[in-house]
Amino acid sequence: MKKLIAAASLCFASYSVQAAIIVPEYDANAGKQIAETVCAACHGVDGVSVVPAQANLGGQNVKYLYKQLVNFKSGYRVNGIMQSQVANLSQQDLANVAGYYSEQPVWSVGFANPATNEEATKLYLGGDKSRGVIGCAGCHGPDGAGNSWAAFPRLGGQHAEYISNQLKLFRAAGREDDVTGDEQKRYNDAEKEGEKGMMQMVSSRLSDRDIRILSDYISALH
Repeated sequence: MKKLIAAASLCFASYSVQAAIIVPEYDANAGKQIAETVCAACHGVDGVSVVPAQANLGGQNVKYLYKQLVNFKSGYRVNGIMQSQVANLSQQDLANVAGYYSEQPVWSVGFANPATNEEATKLYLGGDKSRGVIGCAGCHGPDGAGNSWAAFPRLGGQHAEYISNQLKLFRAAGREDDVTGDEQKRYNDAEKEGEKGMMQMVSSRLSDRDIRILSDYISALH
């Protein structure tokens, strides 16, 4: 229960921290030009990736997109391909790309597994108190639309393979970029007690089966 409360506390703290992200005024047309030459191979010109392991970006909230690009450039979020792609882009370029993709139509949804839909629905909406798992809907919304004010990403309709990979990275503490700004000290203090950031704490309690059924479920949310 103590760790469940701690995770919930980090979730609420993230709202104020993420809300402080300021995206520079962007030029979507300039962003499109960059997307066509730098991003399209993996994410599509319109933000629809044909590679299930790569994220769909169209219609994603601009704060989240900008934050991720900044994190890749700074090395705070580690991905060799992405870091090389943004290495020569300025902060304004990052804002332009984020703004462009945020204005594209939202990607189409996938298909959930009927055999696990009920189980996944309960886990997504309400979590599992017995294991200290917080429901995904608290931050990402019951329909997976995310929270643009708090920069929590849209998940609904995202590729199941991409969702699964990211949850496993969080679970392995390979992604730590969900804790930023003033919350970093809070994160460091929690880590001393064997705890992690919000997504690490939640995903650490997910089994491979949990991740699989959640990823299938999320891919069909809309």
